[in-house]
Amino acid sequence: MPIPANENQRVQPRGLRRADAARYLGISPTHFDKQVRAGAAPKPLALFGVSIWDRAALDALFDDALQPGNDNEWDSVLRHDEEAETSSRLH
Repeated sequence: MPIPANENQRVQPRGLRRADAARYLGISPTHFDKQVRAGAAPKPLALFGVSIWDRAALDALFDDALQPGNDNEWDSVLRHDEEAETSSRLH
């Protein structure tokens, strides 16, 4: 008897309930609620009478997040030295 295609595969749901959406972002459900109210996290979709968060919208939070700057002063000093060396080779 053949095995159905999805029998041995786990389905990754597109929609996540509140606690799962918070866990997916790595924060507590309470903090997640605060972020939703503040507009920092997306609002849920109402599907079948249930509040569901779209995984793609949650992914977009990370995709659109600013990367933290590097505040190591030595990097700028070394970068300046590298730029000066490159500039001197060009002339």
